[in-house]
Amino acid sequence: MNRKQLKQFRGSYHAHGKINKPGEDFRGEQIKEQTDWVWFDRETIENALKDADKDGKVGGLKMYFGQYDKETIEMIEENREKREAYIGRISLVLKPCNLTEDGLQDVSSSPLTKHTEIEDDDLEEGWNGGRICPPNC
Repeated sequence: MNRKQLKQFRGSYHAHGKINKPGEDFRGEQIKEQTDWVWFDRETIENALKDADKDGKVGGLKMYFGQYDKETIEMIEENREKREAYIGRISLVLKPCNLTEDGLQDVSSSPLTKHTEIEDDDLEEGWNGGRICPPNC
């Protein structure tokens, strides 16, 4: 997931889920049941953790809430079963993060941003695409 997608995904959540306004499905109708859980495979979690501290003492994952809508659903592969049922539902983005003396510090997953102040919406910023229930319960 790149920086632009993360902003979109979190923006939909802030407009609906965070303020407890029901999400809308692909037909524009309010969904009746919100997400119960999100599942990520081991490979995704390990890849997300690779960019946190290398000694395993202060690194972890920050988990951002987001919500799928008609635009952000494009982040999910087209062949995902029940893909359109994700629209309006809350999910998570995994972001490497280190606990420092100054507090939590997000770690960029792109080598280009590790030592520079480059602001580029296409740079990788997190991992998304976990399976959610519903619809995959």
